[in-house]
Amino acid sequence: MRYLPLTLLLGVLLTLNLGCQKKDDPASQPPPATEEHPAITAANKILSAIHAGDDTALRPLLNAGNQDIKDRDIRRFLEESKTEVGDVTEVTEIRAGRAENEVVAKIRVVDDEVFVIVLTLESGEYLFEDINSPGVSNYESLKKVAP
Repeated sequence: MRYLPLTLLLGVLLTLNLGCQKKDDPASQPPPATEEHPAITAANKILSAIHAGDDTALRPLLNAGNQDIKDRDIRRFLEESKTEVGDVTEVTEIRAGRAENEVVAKIRVVDDEVFVIVLTLESGEYLFEDINSPGVSNYESLKKVAP
């Protein structure tokens, strides 16, 4: 009982201190969330469509060169791609591609091949071009973009 006033005083002081912090004070703000590179977001949507076998989800993610692909061909591509992507559901690394406005998203490494999703930047969006498998040394020679 004799420590109760001291405990109450400490509680009041802590409450006042927290309440008096300025909202604009950077020290009182949580750290900003790091934004994911938009190519990683696009590649992860493509992986999701592949795993689900969802041609409807993949169609709006296709770049201009792939817009003419027939639905049956997209479905066949989705089935064949499941082997290439394996059980990977997320990409975490983006490198610059060989062409201008092209990036590659690393899916996985198998022996001396790196399976990648090739994306092209069109009208500010990264869109699906293809899945390729360059050699490890060729892949590692590409400039890292993210993270």
